[in-house]
Amino acid sequence: MEQVKVVIPFYRAELSACERASLENTMRLLASYPVVWLKPVGLDLSEVAKDFAPFFTGENSNTEIREVTDEWLGKKRGITGYNEMMMSKAFYDMFTDAEYILICHLDAWIFRDELREWCRRGYDLVAAPWPTSPYYNYFPLKQWLKFREWCWSRKRIVRSQMFGRIGNGGLCLRRVRAFSAACERYAAEIAMFVKRCQDDPLYNEDLFWALVPKELSHPDVKTALTFAYDLKPRLCHTLNGRRLPMGCHGFLHRRRVDFWRPFISCISEAEKR
Repeated sequence: MEQVKVVIPFYRAELSACERASLENTMRLLASYPVVWLKPVGLDLSEVAKDFAPFFTGENSNTEIREVTDEWLGKKRGITGYNEMMMSKAFYDMFTDAEYILICHLDAWIFRDELREWCRRGYDLVAAPWPTSPYYNYFPLKQWLKFREWCWSRKRIVRSQMFGRIGNGGLCLRRVRAFSAACERYAAEIAMFVKRCQDDPLYNEDLFWALVPKELSHPDVKTALTFAYDLKPRLCHTLNGRRLPMGCHGFLHRRRVDFWRPFISCISEAEKR
């Protein structure tokens, strides 16, 4: 059994300059691990694969392309299909030959390889945390958030429930066996999330994994910050002692791109074109 496989989802064959740079960076830094390019049935990745031919051929090749239904990936159902896939036992059962999978989107960036170290720590889930801004720790905002959650959380998820949680799905390490079992155990909750995610991003799959299964082991926020940043990268960087994590997700988001520009060269290069 492999310790970990890197899974890179593709939605389309045409990549932007930064998506291609992200893919090149991931393939280079994580070259010692088995890599799976995941694509919807019918999507032709042959032209992209030509540029990465050394990873597919030769004695040391460890990259493969796997197909999944276009109900899960691609344009047919969009984010709803992806959410369903990532909460499906059938998806995790595709990777029973590995203890972990690292899900790495094309808007993620790897700064250094610490993947084996994270696997050795034995968590079920490792991902970027959603940290609480400091002013929410004090009166009256702290009390206001608690009251708001009490009023609404029985009816729907509220954004403040994310604060202090671990879970962003764009760059995350997941223990295959634990996630497969949880998909069975929480089938009713998953059906509700899949139905509601069509209209409300607070029901996306990573919120499910952060909020619903209580038995999954994960690092605390301080430790998770050394793995990855997602939301509020400036706050994350301050909390992490101004040391970059292993990677990040969403570096091209309009609210985050200014922070990441000095650290990720493809951003400035793309803007010059």
